[in-house]
Amino acid sequence: MKNSILVSLIVFAICSACSNERETVSGQKFSVVKKGDGKEIKVKQILVMDFVFKDAKDSVWFDTRKAFPQIMQKQSQPQPGDKLMEVINMLTKGDSVTLKMSASDVFTKSFRTPVPPKVDSTSLFTFLIKLNEVMDSVQFMKYREDLIAKQNQKVLEQQKEQVAKDSVIISNYLKEKNITAATTASGLRYVITKPGKGDNVKEGQTAKVNYAGYLLNGKYFDTSIESIAKEKKLFQEGRDYSPLSIVVGKSSVIKGWHEAIALMNKGCKMTVYIPSTLAYGTQKRGEDIVENSVLAFDMEVVDIQ
Repeated sequence: MKNSILVSLIVFAICSACSNERETVSGQKFSVVKKGDGKEIKVKQILVMDFVFKDAKDSVWFDTRKAFPQIMQKQSQPQPGDKLMEVINMLTKGDSVTLKMSASDVFTKSFRTPVPPKVDSTSLFTFLIKLNEVMDSVQFMKYREDLIAKQNQKVLEQQKEQVAKDSVIISNYLKEKNITAATTASGLRYVITKPGKGDNVKEGQTAKVNYAGYLLNGKYFDTSIESIAKEKKLFQEGRDYSPLSIVVGKSSVIKGWHEAIALMNKGCKMTVYIPSTLAYGTQKRGEDIVENSVLAFDMEVVDIQ
């Protein structure tokens, strides 16, 4: 009798565990940590989520709980290969889920960006997603107004604190290296190492830029120059090592780049020291670029179009 009860309990535990495992049409598996109300969400309704993802080393790359909630509309059909959106489309209000995806699927198919340098495309990233609110457009307008007001105040306070910290870090570095740099109102520091000719790059113009990026500890993390990539052990077979085209004020690069390029003209070479608030802020971008990283770049505008 006791053995029968024990077997029944084991079977029940296994079935309960299995019931928390779900799968999308493409085969992406995910675990339900907490079930929500189970009510189907209509297409175009607005989803407000906690959204956390971390790499295979358990290092957090992004956590909306520390900043702004993840907000998106329910889609009728995710883009082909977007396994993350397939999972989100299956959620109901109150659901909390976890899932693992390869870096290749995360970045190229869901985020639509290249896999970051030094990240193994086969390594697994873990997502934790909680769907907090489901709203129509009218409800969301009021929610957004209140949220933006609160977040703006919070961000301003955090950025003010971080700008002060970054300023001290950059100043100490420049003093140690005996470097004299100019400073912009935003806190960006720069040194023109070779003057160029003509007018500075204007907003909307395309600048072709060679660059090498590194941290203040001397660690290089990216470059458009093949010889430097090989020297710093960053070389990637098949990558096109050539000047990067940047439309000033429009391209999706960090704010510090737009500000720096606008200070340059054709042929100009510059070393720029970018506070984290003008770079990636609290977002982690790999093993080298962690939260609140100050970045340095050696840059050259080789052409303006």
